[in-house]
Amino acid sequence: MIDLITTMKTLIINDLSFELALMAPALSSLGVEIIGQATNESEAYSLFLLHKPSVVIIDIGFNNRGAIELCQRFRETNPLLGLIIISSTPDLRILGTTVGQIPAGSQLILKSCDNVVGLIHQSIALSILAVQQEGSTIWAGQENLLNAQLFISILAGLTDIQIETMRHIGNGLSNLEISRLRFVTEKSVEQIVTKISQYFGVGADPTKNQRVLLAGHYFKWVGAIRQ
Repeated sequence: MIDLITTMKTLIINDLSFELALMAPALSSLGVEIIGQATNESEAYSLFLLHKPSVVIIDIGFNNRGAIELCQRFRETNPLLGLIIISSTPDLRILGTTVGQIPAGSQLILKSCDNVVGLIHQSIALSILAVQQEGSTIWAGQENLLNAQLFISILAGLTDIQIETMRHIGNGLSNLEISRLRFVTEKSVEQIVTKISQYFGVGADPTKNQRVLLAGHYFKWVGAIRQ
């Protein structure tokens, strides 16, 4: 398996420069052939076409959450491309997507896992095997995701509509703007916001801004705020 990994050309895509600066040398030290690093979409696609990597490692939050669409474009060019997708959260609804929307055979990895670089290293060959065998998209290292399971259980109490509303609040939209997006009344959005606030126990203190507190919860669940 290790020999197989060293023969696989790997492209890393991440618009968080700090993470990219740490990940690339760490994987190189384990024998992974890094053929390129990209911080924007045009650079990523150019490197992909030029070097024809066997595996792409990408942050799911890349390019304002355009990572999945980019992965789909890659797979159109190379149906056997191995994909490793890094996420700050195990509940992808908070990012506006689901596991079912991710290309088949992808290896999902939670950033907060212990030894995340080692897990990425192990997943390189597995990502190739999974797509060759038409496997399902899976969370790599699931046996070590005890904290993630707790994380999921907290968010599991929210409906898809509540998660979507929370995401819009985090992105700075007003109740009126959310109602227009969802083709519902502003009053119904207010009711959803109230239920979310009650769920997280915020809003009872009149001296604190309810929307700011909810936005704080949103950013807590999605991880680092991207620039």
